[in-house]
Amino acid sequence: MALLILLVLYMIYESYIKKRREKESTYVTREALICLNCRYVIEKDFEPGDFIGLIKDTCPRCGGKMKIKGIYGVEVRI
Repeated sequence: MALLILLVLYMIYESYIKKRREKESTYVTREALICLNCRYVIEKDFEPGDFIGLIKDTCPRCGGKMKIKGIYGVEVRI
């Protein structure tokens, strides 16, 4: 009888853990670029090799140089 109770409790515990894992979210790494001329800010996906301070792209507004201001993770819910 005790074995049956333990088995039921184990099954309840496993179903609880499974639901909890499904609710966990994943993260995507993003980077913020700022124009050195007009201070325009763009958010893009992170690319390997990027670092803060890297001059990467040209500004779509004024054509100036864009510098990576920050790199951070954004939560994506499934």
